[in-house]
Order: sequence, then structure tokens, then C-alpha cells
Amino acid sequence: MRFTRKTGSAIFAVLLTAGLATGPAAAQEYNWTMTSYVSKESGTWNNYMQRFIDAVHLFTDGRVQIKGFSVGVLSGPFDGWDAVRKGNADICFCYPGFAVNADPANGIFAGMAGGMPLEEFMHWLIAGEGGALLADFRRTQGLHSVVTGMGSTEIFLHSHRRVETLSDLQGMKIRTAGAWAEILADLGASATVISPKDIYTALEQGLIDGTEFVTPATNIKLGLHKIAKYIVVPGIHSPAHMNEAVFRLEDWESLPETLQKQITAAGAYAGLQSALQLGVADLEAVETMRAGPNEWTVLDADTQKKIEELGRAWSVEKAEEQSAKGNPWMARVSDSYWGFYDRWKKFGTYRHN
Repeated sequence: MRFTRKTGSAIFAVLLTAGLATGPAAAQEYNWTMTSYVSKESGTWNNYMQRFIDAVHLFTDGRVQIKGFSVGVLSGPFDGWDAVRKGNADICFCYPGFAVNADPANGIFAGMAGGMPLEEFMHWLIAGEGGALLADFRRTQGLHSVVTGMGSTEIFLHSHRRVETLSDLQGMKIRTAGAWAEILADLGASATVISPKDIYTALEQGLIDGTEFVTPATNIKLGLHKIAKYIVVPGIHSPAHMNEAVFRLEDWESLPETLQKQITAAGAYAGLQSALQLGVADLEAVETMRAGPNEWTVLDADTQKKIEELGRAWSVEKAEEQSAKGNPWMARVSDSYWGFYDRWKKFGTYRHN
């Protein structure tokens, strides 16, 4: 963690020692570097990363300054956590789904196929136990996580092939990430995990048959609708998603408690901003794409039901596998996530949908 004293603090300390000054010493100023999984020129950066940087600056009254770097400068798209552990970056703005192979619990935190939509997901992460579970989970890795950068449902596919049924997915090569990459195999498709910056080229060159990535507002900026004829909905594979700002645990614990609370609050605020402003931008993006030449298709009821079943089945299977290895985290996170969703569906029936 890089930090400097504000100008005049050394003089103030001398005066204080000599009894010539009273009151609190000048505040400490923290200057941090942050790595990401996208470039600074992308819409994703503006939607997520920049909102977090600005919110931290606002909430800490400028005491914490974050300098963000594009993917590939301090780390690659999938190894931000390691960059922080090794000291190559002070913070990583990471998508947990990229670390599902390290521990499948990451797939739950990323948002599950057939799982909670945005409102329920945000309740679990911010007011429920999801955020605390994530912090405890990262602590075992020498890290601290702040929940931020939340967003709603993705488009299921921008596709070169028409998709409506389970049989339509057979043999398809699809760009995705997280738990969904593994679940796709049970639907007869194969997943290709590639960096976000390479998605457009892969789809354009036919290296993949279809792709999903974030929400409609991001998709339209990438121009995916211009190179894939079919747009497939609903995004049941990713009803909601989140990002995290991850710090070295020793750095986080060295912060004053007030700053810890301010940064945590900044994460929640930036996450809410992302979710709401993306929602508005998504409406505009869908309206524009609907007016274009693309063919929109809807997954049939059987396919949607199957994806819901596979999402929960994947969670149960991975929890059992990890528990047998002595790792309790997948079971803890899975039980909390699906348990909260089940309670919401059972006792939230009074809500107007």
C-alpha cells in the first residue's frame, strides 16, 4: 500500500512535540493502484471501475486516491487477485466468476444460472450475509473484498445460430465465464473463456458461435448486434452479477476504521449506481437493437426450467466435492445463497412484481 503524508504534517508534529500546536495531526493520504479486467477506454470501465474510484474519492474526502490501470498493464484479466497478493497492484477490480476454477464458491458470488435476480441478489450481498461471507472467504486468501459494481440480467446470447430450445444449443461454441461455463457442457455446448477485449474479434471471425458479456448497454457499445444475426433472451444464465474491489488483508487492516467504513460504503454506493444507471442504459440499448435487423428469439419454458435445475444441481455437486476435500466454503456460500432465494420466493409473495 502506497501512502504519503499531507504537506505540513512533519512541521505539525514538531510543533506538537514542542507544545506549540494542539489538535489532530494532518490526515494520512493513501495513493493506490488498481488493476482491472477491461481497458480504461471501455464502457465497462466507466460503468463499474470509474464509479468506484470516484465514490471512494468522494466518501473519503480525497484521503484515498486510486489510479486505475487497463487490463494487461498490472495484471491479466483473470489474475488480479494474484497481482494484489504479490504487490503488483494495491487493489484489483475483479469479477469473481473468473476465479471459479480456484474455488467454485466464486461462481456463487458472481451470480448463478437460474438464481437470484438483481433485487434479491443485492439484498443478500448488502443487507444479508452475502457480503460478510465474501469478506470472510477472501480473508482465508490473505485478501479483503468490498462488494461493488453490480448489474442486472445479461442477454443470453448474441448468436450466429438461432436458439430457442435445448437441442439448438447442441454443439455450439459459446464465450462465457464462471459456473455457467461448466454448466453449458450439460446442455451439449462447449464454453470458451476469453478476455473481454477479444470477444468481438472471436465472434466476427466465427471462432465462437455466440457470446454473452455483461448487459445490453455494454453489448451495443461493443457492436455485437452488428455481427451476430440472432439475439437470444432471457438471460437466465446470469440473472444478476457483481464485482469486487479486493485489497491485501494487511493493508486493509492497517487502515483507520473510519476509512474502512467509508470505502465499504463507497463500494455499495458505486454498486447501486452501476445497477441503476445500467438499467436505464439497457432499456435504451434494447429499444435501439429492437429497431434493427436482428432476429430476437426467446428460450422456451423447458430450456429455462432446465437451466434453473442445472444451476442448483451444480451448486450442490460442487459443495459436496469441496466438503469431501475439507473445504467448507462452497457449501457455506451455496447454502446461504439458495437459502436466501428460497426464503424470498416463499415469504416475498406480498411484493408486487
